[in-house]
Amino acid sequence: MLSSFINRSQLVTRWMLAIIISLSLIIKINLSRDQYLHEWDERYHALVAKNMLADPLKPTLVAQPIHEYDYKDWTLNHIWLSKPPIPLWWVALSLKCFGLNEWAVRLPGILFAQAIVLLAFAIGRSLHSHRMGLAMALLMGIHGILNDLCSGRLSSDAVETCFLFFVFLGCYVVIGFADWFMKWKGFIVVGFITGIALLCKWQPALILLVFMFLYHLPQRNIRKYLVKSTVSLLIALGLVGIWVYFCVLNYPIEMQWMLKSMFTPFVDATRNPEGQWYSYLKDFGLFFGYGSFVLLLWFIWRAFVHRSMRDFALWMWMVLPLFIFSMAEVKRGTYLFISAPPLFYLICYAWLNRDQLQPRWTRFLQLSALVSMIMMVGYSIEKLYLFRERKLTKDWSERIKNADPRPGTVIYNEPRYIEMMFYHDVTAYPFTKDDVPLFSNPHSAVLHGIAH
Repeated sequence: MLSSFINRSQLVTRWMLAIIISLSLIIKINLSRDQYLHEWDERYHALVAKNMLADPLKPTLVAQPIHEYDYKDWTLNHIWLSKPPIPLWWVALSLKCFGLNEWAVRLPGILFAQAIVLLAFAIGRSLHSHRMGLAMALLMGIHGILNDLCSGRLSSDAVETCFLFFVFLGCYVVIGFADWFMKWKGFIVVGFITGIALLCKWQPALILLVFMFLYHLPQRNIRKYLVKSTVSLLIALGLVGIWVYFCVLNYPIEMQWMLKSMFTPFVDATRNPEGQWYSYLKDFGLFFGYGSFVLLLWFIWRAFVHRSMRDFALWMWMVLPLFIFSMAEVKRGTYLFISAPPLFYLICYAWLNRDQLQPRWTRFLQLSALVSMIMMVGYSIEKLYLFRERKLTKDWSERIKNADPRPGTVIYNEPRYIEMMFYHDVTAYPFTKDDVPLFSNPHSAVLHGIAH
């Protein structure tokens, strides 16, 4: 009788998860139907990935520059190191398999986003139960941020989605394979995953090591634990070091500038008109519901009362990105989505586990969870773009696709110069021929001077 009930429960869970995955995929495919490259940052990533088809180890934006360029200008330079290579390699592989089109650009993001939904289920199941996993998978599958990212509508698009996948994968290993951390296996695996995540989006991936360190922090043998954690860090830095060393040898000026930019992001938050210190507080409430602030305060109080290092680690996973990114000069709300799994867990825990809440706080906490869920669902519905006119193509996109320039042509005064270089084997500039000087020793390319 018991085994029959368990089998039936597992079957229901599988069917529910399949429905959630299908719903999530339908939403993502619908949002990815735009037949043009989005402005930030999809078109730049698409062009760099296309150029990587010729040489995977040479990321370039303007593949054959004719004019002098500023290596600090990531919108019009030659060697392009603004993003690490792993997500761009995935996009390049998709372009190789399916051709130079929008679907091929977005396919890696869609696949990684679907895998993230599965990871949300796995994390929720490991932390609590299958029911928790299903609730977290549903919130992840419909959330407007993830859907906008994988469809190229938000900055970082497939790059951010790939990065989130590896961070969440590492956190799942930390949570779901606790026995590995009694030995060396877990520290080695998380070190490798962190290294891959660093090669997706640089230093934000280090939150994975912070979470691992806190989640399994023992009461004894701290010295041995520090040694193991240091090995994880060294493995991660070793993987990154291979790419950085290669770039320093081959692209020294660009890599030097990139490293400087990486380690000086906290210069002056007030210089960015959209970068006030409280900007992320507003985005946090918008993305996860303002009731989540109440739940965060309750959860940290609960962690201290129960002296639970694991609860504290989860709380740090939620709060640390909010604190760190708030100090950065450039602020983008999408950065906060790295905190989504523990926040979904906290919200679902308060809603689904009435019996485990303090009686005097039950209604208040459940009301906070309900407010957060309603706000997240409302935000996600708005991000379906059902209530606004949506054109699947643009006039400029049709113009560029229908153009037939000769390969090797140099095109001037083209406002959509990135798209022109993506769809055609040309060099395009947004300015006229006389606006900037040629190289002192020009390349052998022939200037055809086609201007619009």
